[in-house]
Amino acid sequence: MKTIFTKTFCLFIFAIVFAGTATAQFTISGEFRPRAEYRNGYGKLGDSTMTGYGTILGRSRIIFDYNSEKVQTRLSLQHAFVFGENNYGSDTITKNTINIYEGWLRYNFTKNFAVRIGRMGLTYDDMRIFGLSNWSQYGATHDIVNLEFKAPSANYAGDFGFAVNNAAPATTPFLGDYTLKNYKYMSYLYNQMKFLKEKLVVSVLGVMDAYQMSNTTYIIPGKTDTTWITNDTATIGYFIIKTPKTTGTETHKQTIYARGTVGGTVAFNWKNLSVFANGFYQTGKYKDGRNVSAYFMGGWVSYRVVKPLTLMVGYEQLSGNNASNTTAAKTDVHGFATPFSTKHQFYGYMDLFTTYLGQDALHNGLNDLYGRATVRFSEKTSLEATYRWFSLPYGYLPAKVVKTTDLPYQSVKTDLGSEIDVMFLYKPFPSLELNAAYCLYMQTHTKEIMDGLKPGTGRLGQYAYLMITYKPNFFTSEKK
Repeated sequence: MKTIFTKTFCLFIFAIVFAGTATAQFTISGEFRPRAEYRNGYGKLGDSTMTGYGTILGRSRIIFDYNSEKVQTRLSLQHAFVFGENNYGSDTITKNTINIYEGWLRYNFTKNFAVRIGRMGLTYDDMRIFGLSNWSQYGATHDIVNLEFKAPSANYAGDFGFAVNNAAPATTPFLGDYTLKNYKYMSYLYNQMKFLKEKLVVSVLGVMDAYQMSNTTYIIPGKTDTTWITNDTATIGYFIIKTPKTTGTETHKQTIYARGTVGGTVAFNWKNLSVFANGFYQTGKYKDGRNVSAYFMGGWVSYRVVKPLTLMVGYEQLSGNNASNTTAAKTDVHGFATPFSTKHQFYGYMDLFTTYLGQDALHNGLNDLYGRATVRFSEKTSLEATYRWFSLPYGYLPAKVVKTTDLPYQSVKTDLGSEIDVMFLYKPFPSLELNAAYCLYMQTHTKEIMDGLKPGTGRLGQYAYLMITYKPNFFTSEKK
């Protein structure tokens, strides 16, 4: 904690000293975001043994930005917490809820080329592959070196980034043991072009993420030894020594598997019409060595019918594993993985599929058909209503094997239920936003099985929240 505040103070002094230099500007801003929630089936279906409950989450950030013609820096401190998880009458912090959210430096070599290095958020297009995970109190940032290219006259922008991760201290950077649930190496290449006076935007993204193979546990069988007892003339007895079975762990620090993701996005806006589509394919190796072959495709169309009302319809499909094909599962993985995306905005505000898709490539796929109506009463106020219908690409789910004759899968209907989300936004002024929502989920037997419940025991899911986001600007120096 002391180290964090020491670094912050040093950066503050540095920025104050240099804020008066030519074309330099120093800014201190913040964010306060408390959110009160009522959960009754949020994240996972509940049954009669579960009751709804209320909770309050919070996030506070203080952000230091320094901008000059050649150099830009950012340091963002974050306090992300659940109300009450630390003692109120003691200086002992039960859980360390303060960390550095962002800390990076950018140097502009030319007007068209810059390098940014440090801990930063990554966001591209609709955040399907890279996003900030802003709904989470913690958010998501990466330790990255990012090469940034831009040519405004040609309507072009592009990034190339790479990461080399190690557990501290880094003694063997390339084949050292890395036990964190994170990629060990990652690189990406992003290119975007704009056409037709920026009405048409086309982008291409390629990502390589490499993981160390997880440690494996194996069983050492027990042994039975017989020791005979003898005297000078004969054997007079014996006793048996039994050694129980034990387990051992095999590390794979020099075994690294890489997965590749490549695809593109197309966005078109013309008058009251907006069209968006993207698609990606994944190949390479899963982190246990199995082959990866997976895809994502999706898109939406929106049209402003009248000035206050906009209608949207969309569809998305993430490929998954066919649980009935047990032979292929030994060598191949078909679940499309989005480990760095912002999932909350895609699969319903109740996050019932966030954990499911968070199983990386081991899920069974998902189809999401949805429609949305947005009414903008004024520049400050809007109301959004969304209906989603979810389903499985295949009519099978994994099953628990109790007897040797049991199948490791079960046949199910593909219907996963539907969700209704109603969200209200009010911005009395630009730095303050009030966001309230009420959500309902109508379950099916298949979704009950997926969440570990007996068919017919699940209850109607409900979720509501009220969130306040205030982003004040504390200080901005004059730009000279």
